[in-house]
Amino acid sequence: MDKIMKKAKEFILKFLDKEAECWTNLELADLNVFNNSVKELYEMATDNMDESLGILQREKLDEEDSPISYKPRHLFKLSEYKNKIYGDIWVAYVSIINPRREINKSVFLEGFIIGEIGNELKIIGKMIINTNRSNMKVEGWKSSVYNPSDLDINKLGEFISTERYFEPGNRDDFSLEEYLKDK
Repeated sequence: MDKIMKKAKEFILKFLDKEAECWTNLELADLNVFNNSVKELYEMATDNMDESLGILQREKLDEEDSPISYKPRHLFKLSEYKNKIYGDIWVAYVSIINPRREINKSVFLEGFIIGEIGNELKIIGKMIINTNRSNMKVEGWKSSVYNPSDLDINKLGEFISTERYFEPGNRDDFSLEEYLKDK
């Protein structure tokens, strides 16, 4: 693993840990602890990505009778690209939030796009799977990106390399095929 790819992997694993911490803190009914953890998560992404991360700061929390301790998502694969605007970027292919099944039974849910902004790695975009509503079949990716005019999930740039960590299941007829692609 080269030094730059290692840095991107360490970043996404910290991000996924922080995300799991936020969801766990939501269950603990301490508003300040929860909102502080969400603020720290937001700092790991560009300003326009806050709401796209799927967890929002709150003014009031619902108390849970049996709080859940969340696990970080599975990181299946990390791919590097050379983008004409952002330079080196990476796509981290991840599972659902709080995966409870074995890694090889989980499937792709999202891809976080990582780039360097102001000498810091940040989440600059997010891809989510596109599911056909009539038959629930995964048809590919759709995007929610930081700057749609600059970054398109179909034109990430020149593919450099990929590292595979855990093979996903294939119950969606999509994840395993995507995992095996050099992209």
